[in-house]
Amino acid sequence: MLKIIRIIAIGSYVAGVMSLGILFSLFRPRHPNNVYLISKMLAWKGFDILGIEYDRRDYDLHENIGAAVFCSNHQNNIDMFPGGSCVHKNTVVLGKKSIIWIPFFGQFFWLSGNILIDRSNPFNAKKSMEKVTEKIRNEGISVWVMPEGTRSKGRGLLPFKKGAFVTAIAAQCPIAPVVFSSYAKRINLNNWKSGKIIAKCLPLISTVGMTKEDVPELMEKTRTAMLNCQIELDREIYD
Repeated sequence: MLKIIRIIAIGSYVAGVMSLGILFSLFRPRHPNNVYLISKMLAWKGFDILGIEYDRRDYDLHENIGAAVFCSNHQNNIDMFPGGSCVHKNTVVLGKKSIIWIPFFGQFFWLSGNILIDRSNPFNAKKSMEKVTEKIRNEGISVWVMPEGTRSKGRGLLPFKKGAFVTAIAAQCPIAPVVFSSYAKRINLNNWKSGKIIAKCLPLISTVGMTKEDVPELMEKTRTAMLNCQIELDREIYD
């Protein structure tokens, strides 16, 4: 029963915040700080509604760093709350084109200046990533990417797709890793205290001087750092 109440409550909260985000975006369309503002509002009460204990660590590592490609792990829809807490100003999010059809959320996602990519069409996907590179270079905008490309749903950290790393090298901007502890299949919304999530920001990974031949090495370095961090966070919570 408590789970049903929470799902209804969080759905209403998200719809309300996204409606406000749509309104803001109509006054300043495609402004990247719309994402920052609404993300913080989502995180503000989202954890309380879900009964989740939340701990954010080392957020200051990513302050005043200029343009970067943020890389986070992707577990399920709850990611929007720890992710929203960790987003910095002047950052947009890379998401699947199908997101636009999600009521309230999809309309805000598009209006606020986030980037939609059609992964079913490799040519269009490549063009979209080239536009991301231009935004980073010419506008100093950071991009938040979930390099697994899909929700892991409790399967651990999945293999990474290369798009984020190709983009970071092309723009010569750093990778800024953000790791969420494992919570998919561990959060129980029927419990008053439903579980705990730790989000940790990791040190920047430089791409200066790298070329496209360095993409596999950069992917592996980033994934290893994120996987080791997730293992440590999980041990702290569950051991």
